[in-house]
Amino acid sequence: MNGKMRLLMAILIVYPLSIAAQGIDDIIKSLKNVECYESTMKYQVLMSLQADVSYTVKLNSMNAPGDSLAPCDYLINWTLATPDGESTGFSAYYDGNAYNFRGDRLLEYHYEWDSIPFRPRGRSAAALPGVQRSAQFTTLLPQFIAEELQTIVTSPDYTYSFHTDTVVADRRCNALEAVMTMGGEVYKEITYAFDPVTSMPLYSEIENNPGALAEQTLISDYSYAADKAPCAEISEEGLREMYPEIFEKYRESNYAIENLPQQRLPAFSLPTTTGERYSRLLGDKFRTPTIIVLIDPASTFARATVNDIRKGVEALPYNADVIWAFVSNNADTIDEIIPQPLMGEHILMSAKSLARDCGVSSYPVSIIVGTDGVVNDVILGYNNDLTSVVIQKMALAAKSR
Repeated sequence: MNGKMRLLMAILIVYPLSIAAQGIDDIIKSLKNVECYESTMKYQVLMSLQADVSYTVKLNSMNAPGDSLAPCDYLINWTLATPDGESTGFSAYYDGNAYNFRGDRLLEYHYEWDSIPFRPRGRSAAALPGVQRSAQFTTLLPQFIAEELQTIVTSPDYTYSFHTDTVVADRRCNALEAVMTMGGEVYKEITYAFDPVTSMPLYSEIENNPGALAEQTLISDYSYAADKAPCAEISEEGLREMYPEIFEKYRESNYAIENLPQQRLPAFSLPTTTGERYSRLLGDKFRTPTIIVLIDPASTFARATVNDIRKGVEALPYNADVIWAFVSNNADTIDEIIPQPLMGEHILMSAKSLARDCGVSSYPVSIIVGTDGVVNDVILGYNNDLTSVVIQKMALAAKSR
């Protein structure tokens, strides 16, 4: 039994559990109900097998009691000092919208377009949280700490103790210590320190795999400004104003098909009906002006769309390519619509991810892309003039080469 475990057991003997639970319940309540939170934190990762890492993190959160996906809206900015200079990034979440920027990638997820990334993956204790909960540093927000404390006091895997009017990291506080044990092995040792007046976090130390070769210690040291600024609502407009360069350079989708022209076609990698894959990176060039048709084979206008677009492409004075991107996973159904591709055609399936990234909500949609990989125009839906519209827009795409 290690020293920390012996200390915890000794404290539990002399400190009544009912009083400890009452004190923790008060802290959980305060953390859950904080309406506007802001702090700056020094976050250290100490590893036995690698060099230590130190971040400066700014945390902002607002309570979101009506949101079933996360307990709060949040904006997290971080800075990491590296030998090559500072590396920065941010994570944000509000109302089913999640953004994460690190390196040169801005990833974004929108529940109304695709709910799967927001769902836990796996089962029970091995389940991985959705994107809104797994972003770096989210567990350090007070609303998420409240959830962790609730797990500690209710799970049989934890042994815990609570101390009032104590000192942790040279700060007077109320503190909780906990040990997670499974199968007789200690997996985690945790210390949280909270302000005795506000109950907001002051310090935390989490030791993963204590005593093991891969031992890792996570230390969070919080600080608070003397003057608390009012919380600003988190929104896409606000994020774009705050990070204009990031959204301009690294955004892969704006999730609105009407706004797609003059932007680079989002990257995609989709299976073909013959079992291969067709992939393009963001900004990849095309051999010739290309029309990408996002289509549902079950649509009433599926066959007419294929026939009319083929007529338009055939009438062009140059050889254009066509990518038929079916949102269905059923190759047999797709083969009924297009039994054989023509020269310059590619038939893809399972294209819902591409539709989502382009902001498509109904089908068919035809996307005209120039040789530079930038979208020239879009054609929404089907109408009796589709052939002439394709000829006109593809001709304009050829002029912009």
